[in-house]
Amino acid sequence: MIELKSKIKEKIKEIFYANHGYSSTGDISSAGIDRSYLKDLVNEGNIERIKRGLYRWKDAKFDVGEELINVSKIIPHGVICLVSALSYYELTTYTPGEYTVAVYRKYNIKLPDYPPIKLYYFSDKYYIDGVEKIDINGHIIKMYNVEKTICDCLRYEDKISKDIIVESIKEYVGRRDKNISKLMNYAAKAKVKNAVQKYIEVLV
Repeated sequence: MIELKSKIKEKIKEIFYANHGYSSTGDISSAGIDRSYLKDLVNEGNIERIKRGLYRWKDAKFDVGEELINVSKIIPHGVICLVSALSYYELTTYTPGEYTVAVYRKYNIKLPDYPPIKLYYFSDKYYIDGVEKIDINGHIIKMYNVEKTICDCLRYEDKISKDIIVESIKEYVGRRDKNISKLMNYAAKAKVKNAVQKYIEVLV
């Protein structure tokens, strides 16, 4: 009996590894395995519950960007934005206490207690534009590009520290791969062109 359970748990592990460390209860059931084994693996500390029906295998192999992956799976229609995107692009030394995610207006979702997530409701024109698809450990994460992110932060300057905005623009203009014309294009769309120009004039 013990040997059978071990074989089943090994099969479950294979399913997780085939999905880059994640599995749903549906994946397990489709393999003909009783879902109760997932509860056993949670209690044993092998896996953790991300949200209802979704689990992650605890292995250092899957630690790179694991929380960004978790967030993208919790909110499949979300786009990593604002300070979380700045942090990913290494434009700020500030470590955000929550993940900032853009969703379209009228999007409704119940968020888990962990990881901490702050939703920002974007209108269609701001939600769709500037989305990049980034590969982290075999998972595709949606995130706004650098220039769009900076401009979005200026749109939300009443909610984001000025120090973070100044630091991010300073870091950006110091990069070899900066694209000022692209930045100004997004600034015009976001109606923050004057603000961006003032920051650049001071920092360059």
